[in-house]
Amino acid sequence: MQIWLVFKLIHILSVITAVGANLTYMFWYSRAGQTPDKLVWVIDNVRALDRRVANPAYLVAALAGIAMILTGAPYNFEMPWIAASIVIYLAIAALGGAVYAPAMRRQAALARTAPTSADYAAAARRSRMLGLLATGLVLVIVCLMVFQPASL
Repeated sequence: MQIWLVFKLIHILSVITAVGANLTYMFWYSRAGQTPDKLVWVIDNVRALDRRVANPAYLVAALAGIAMILTGAPYNFEMPWIAASIVIYLAIAALGGAVYAPAMRRQAALARTAPTSADYAAAARRSRMLGLLATGLVLVIVCLMVFQPASL
């Protein structure tokens, strides 16, 4: 067996793990509703799932993708779908660190102090929209990986 295939398996499993975790967040938020204790618990645990499962899995996916190319996969970094995926990945990472994480911290703080306020509703809406944007961009990367368009 060629080693790049092992990295491909790790890459795919990591993406499944990360995207799968992300896709559960709306379910958990809907379960919490407006109940303050449930809301704080859900927000704290979604943030923990992001930090301990999804984000590390995205990092493993990137490293495995790089390792796959470097160990003989029939792909290279100049292929349009790989180059575009890398750019989108870096944009998501920047968005996550600079905008989404602070938005989630604000939402968590407001959930503790004023979960029924207009401020909380605005913070939750902002976090939700940023999360949907990031998830949408990840799904664009998944489509690029599956369809591998020769040109963009």
